[in-house]
Amino acid sequence: MNNLTEIGKLLLYSGGATKIHWMGVQEMNYENSKFFPKNKHFHLTKKGLDGLRAQLDNLRKEQIKMSRRLINMDVKEKEEYIMSTDATSHLDNIELKVSEISDILQRADIITNSKSHSSVELGSTVFLESDFEKVRYTLVNSVEADPSANKISEESPLGRALIGKTIHSIISVVTPRGKKYSYRVLAVK
Repeated sequence: MNNLTEIGKLLLYSGGATKIHWMGVQEMNYENSKFFPKNKHFHLTKKGLDGLRAQLDNLRKEQIKMSRRLINMDVKEKEEYIMSTDATSHLDNIELKVSEISDILQRADIITNSKSHSSVELGSTVFLESDFEKVRYTLVNSVEADPSANKISEESPLGRALIGKTIHSIISVVTPRGKKYSYRVLAVK
């Protein structure tokens, strides 16, 4: 355990013999992850992996900032801060997100696409055409999915339908609400 964790434990000790609320980088036992099954792996793009690392770095900086703030408080201020529901909730959320991202990074592999672009695979950018529109999607892991940026999860109905398809393939997708869409694959990059 690092010094930040120890300082966090000491600063947020809540008085009971067994109850310690701490902030700091949570040490994970990856064999017994509380987020994902033991055999779950994440296939991420380099950009997605870098984004998660940056997010983790920002969260850890926020933890350090909060620890320093606690160090500079007097006893009464610390008690009031600890009792603040917002502060405790915020600390818990940071701790949870740090653990989750750390778990994902521990299990992550970077996607390397084939050079042929003959079929759709994780990391491919796919150009589709329907009766109404032409769209472009990049197929990514659910961790990276961002529909507003046209990044769709491999686990989504459309993502599952696209895996392995080639140019000129016709796919039909039924959404969870029962709506049916048909697309033709125009290009795979």
